[in-house]
Amino acid sequence: MTIDFGAHLFPRETYPDAFVGSEIESLLGDQLSDVDGLLTMYERAGIDRAVLSQPYFMGSADATVAAASNDALLDVVEDTDRLYGLAAIPTQAGGEVAAAEFERALDKGFNGGALETTSGGINLDDKILEPVFEVADQTGAPLLVHPKLDESLHPDALDDEYLLNATFGREVALAASICRVIHTGLLDRYPGLQLIYHHLGGNIAVMMGRIRLQLDEGRWPGQDHVKTIEEFEAQLRERIYVDTAGFFGDRTALEAALDVFPASNVVFGTDYPYEPRSDRELAELVTAVSDVTSTSQEATVLEESARALLVNT
Repeated sequence: MTIDFGAHLFPRETYPDAFVGSEIESLLGDQLSDVDGLLTMYERAGIDRAVLSQPYFMGSADATVAAASNDALLDVVEDTDRLYGLAAIPTQAGGEVAAAEFERALDKGFNGGALETTSGGINLDDKILEPVFEVADQTGAPLLVHPKLDESLHPDALDDEYLLNATFGREVALAASICRVIHTGLLDRYPGLQLIYHHLGGNIAVMMGRIRLQLDEGRWPGQDHVKTIEEFEAQLRERIYVDTAGFFGDRTALEAALDVFPASNVVFGTDYPYEPRSDRELAELVTAVSDVTSTSQEATVLEESARALLVNT
């Protein structure tokens, strides 16, 4: 069985007003909201199940809107045994409010949650989010970490005049977030916290040589506040998960990730409907994983890793 951990869908009941008449809607059309079309495309591509989330509502400042979007998505998920759901967590509404919505969504049957690398200036290592992480820690529910789509870093850094934010900014933000949650001790404080980073964690695996250089003890001054390279690598491999979306099935990126992360910490993801535009492209993303994995790794990445993470299944 193949499970896509990184798919997105916006039910028509709570379809974002910002999408109506937008360039992304004109490009993708019904793929943004049509669950029957999704299931048909996945069947043709040989993908059995999908884990759905709604990036637009992640990090919302309005808990009521987030709750409505979560309820609409849950209705879609509960209508078939081929779908799972990750609840959008309204982090800008405040830590306690966001945690309450996350807990409510899990009680209703969601299989995990989803939030952004940063929302309204709130990063994952900020204390305001501790109530959210307490829920995840206590329940074992996974949290998908999605890049903030626009101005992922700063309005003046890697803007989209030449698609620099879309190409690099989101990935830098993902990799930087991983470094922050490790170095600030967030994972130490919440031993049951399971963070799954979208887009291979910003392709952090290819930066390991640079990370080793910078964390090499004694090479640079002023490193007392960061983990050693041994501590960093241990937490990266043992505590961080990544999905395979974001790089259009690039074999080099997949091989690098599997060289750094155990297969059990890699989940298959497609970023549907943004990355694959046809069932052929969707199927090619599965083939890319199969091409770079052993038989045991293939089963782990395509199915077992996701099964081990999802709750309420």
